[in-house]
Amino acid sequence: MRVVVLLLASVMAAVPALAQGAAAAAGPDPYAGFEPRLRRVLETFDETQAKVTSLAAQFTERKEIGLLKSAVVQKGQFYHTKPDKFLWEYVLPEPKMLLMNGKSLIAYYPRQKQAEEIRTRLSKRFVKYFGLGQVFADLQEFYHLSLEEDRSRPDTPVVVMRPRSKRLEKRLLEVRVWIDPKINQVIQLEYREADGDTTTYAFSDIQINPDIKTARYELDLPDDVHVTDGFSGFFAEKGR
Repeated sequence: MRVVVLLLASVMAAVPALAQGAAAAAGPDPYAGFEPRLRRVLETFDETQAKVTSLAAQFTERKEIGLLKSAVVQKGQFYHTKPDKFLWEYVLPEPKMLLMNGKSLIAYYPRQKQAEEIRTRLSKRFVKYFGLGQVFADLQEFYHLSLEEDRSRPDTPVVVMRPRSKRLEKRLLEVRVWIDPKINQVIQLEYREADGDTTTYAFSDIQINPDIKTARYELDLPDDVHVTDGFSGFFAEKGR
């Protein structure tokens, strides 16, 4: 399964919606032990998410895949409504959708008249795998967190997340998260897989707390669409 946002989140989405916005559970300081600058970045980001209920943004997805000579670039619109609704609506080079609505995870390919679906239990695992709907304070359970700089954007902090789990480490090398210091939202998200493949999401025109109708996360598939259980195509560049 190729890494996606978020997000998903969204893409995977995973995603501007990295954090659900809930404060860290009461108890010991969740940011204790971090060096001061990283602590400030994490605390500020997590505090900002407490005021966010929904997000929308344009995204560009770029996949660097070892078996392909050229990068695969796709564009579309991302939506997220807390706590568990995510939608990646791809427009270019061809339309397709990746929807997470709290009940299932659905990939829909209009041109092929096909869809794939994972029911609630597995979709929840997918959310946890990609760190969607969680604040950085909670992600410590699954990732080692550190702070790096991007020389091309010296004022933009980059949080690097490396898996603690050996099982996850076999698939995912690290996740890099660029945070816009002015709005404290994710503007770029990069998944680096253990096999060398990389997926990068760049977000623009980020809207904070837009009015996203519930119907946006409902998918009424045409009668001639063939639906299968499980995922194969979305992460293997279906239709290429």
